[in-house]
Amino acid sequence: MRTSFLKKEELAAMDITHTANGLQIARTRQRLLLTRLFGLTILSLVVFGSSFWTGGATLFDDMLFLVGLLLAVVGVCGRLWCLSYICGQKKRVLITTGPYSLCRHPLYFFSFVGGIGLGLCTEMLSVAGIFALAFALYYPPAIRGEEAFLSGNFPDYEEYRKRVPLFFPRLSNFVEGEGTLCVRRFRRELMAAGGFLLFIGVFELLEALHEASVLPTYFLLP
Repeated sequence: MRTSFLKKEELAAMDITHTANGLQIARTRQRLLLTRLFGLTILSLVVFGSSFWTGGATLFDDMLFLVGLLLAVVGVCGRLWCLSYICGQKKRVLITTGPYSLCRHPLYFFSFVGGIGLGLCTEMLSVAGIFALAFALYYPPAIRGEEAFLSGNFPDYEEYRKRVPLFFPRLSNFVEGEGTLCVRRFRRELMAAGGFLLFIGVFELLEALHEASVLPTYFLLP
């Protein structure tokens, strides 16, 4: 009887794990779909529109591009830094060192920084603003879901939560620690980073085509 009861408990635990994994896969697919749709929307704005600041007497458009480039590089490098610590251990081990000693969700933070940077590389403040709004609407529920999972599965998470901020880094908290590296996942992230930065070149090419009147400009965005 006891063996039968234990088997039922094990099966129930397996069902819960399977359901949780299925929900995680569904959320990941939804996130990828929304990201692609958002990317297409931004690309459409850049293809059919142009920056209000381009061609003016000031250097404001150049400043936007340089700041955006810096933020995009910081975002990409930050994500790679996070993966060097969490790669292959996500949801298995509570990582509290490296970027995870600065804030509890550094991958999201650096994604936000990189996205704002990419938006500024279009030399349109409005594009960066649209990204910030989309991020603010979509990612907080995802973060709350991860917080609930971590609180329920790692007893030490409550103490970690009290001393480490949720999203914005606290530099005084930094602890180096030791990272791990999953080569396959890291290689995929490197390829994704290359594709992300490639968009900057695409934006510059589209801007040149607008300036040469090869592409018509239907509207100007600040």
